[in-house]
Amino acid sequence: MRALVLLLAAGLLVAGCGDEPRATANPPRVTLKLTTPDDGGTTFEDRVEVRGTVSPADSAVLIAGESAEVDAGEFHAEVPLDPGANIIDVSASSTGRRPATDAVRVTRDMRVRIPELVGLEFDQAADALGKLGLKAVEEQGGSWLDRVIPGISRVCAVDPVEGTLVDRRSTVTLLTQRDC
Repeated sequence: MRALVLLLAAGLLVAGCGDEPRATANPPRVTLKLTTPDDGGTTFEDRVEVRGTVSPADSAVLIAGESAEVDAGEFHAEVPLDPGANIIDVSASSTGRRPATDAVRVTRDMRVRIPELVGLEFDQAADALGKLGLKAVEEQGGSWLDRVIPGISRVCAVDPVEGTLVDRRSTVTLLTQRDC
């Protein structure tokens, strides 16, 4: 029995010696470099353009699962963003090369910036806020004469202040009076 095992093992060694050599070296990898957007960046837009370079220049590039336009080794595609964190996968492949992959993280910030409202009439300011998904509340300032004597009241102050980022559906208080 021991002789049979040795003969079988020797046969395997002999069979292995005459086989054709196998290619053990890995083919080169496609080179993929993302240039925009910045990884970990934030935008208020609903779309972002992904750009980069690839080598060889005729490589096929997929961005978020969709084919990207590649021209002379440069690629780009617009990608829709969901609210909050987004991970955009990018892959490139070319015949005879190993594929390359990368990803970029982009956050779509759904907050809105309170616009400049000081000097507007209340109705104008309320309309501007309404278009942003915000609710306006009027707080009348001035003296009791301002409420009795006819005249145009204007926004004198805004709370939260102009330029502040707030969530949609937030309430903004507008202080109105005739003379600011």
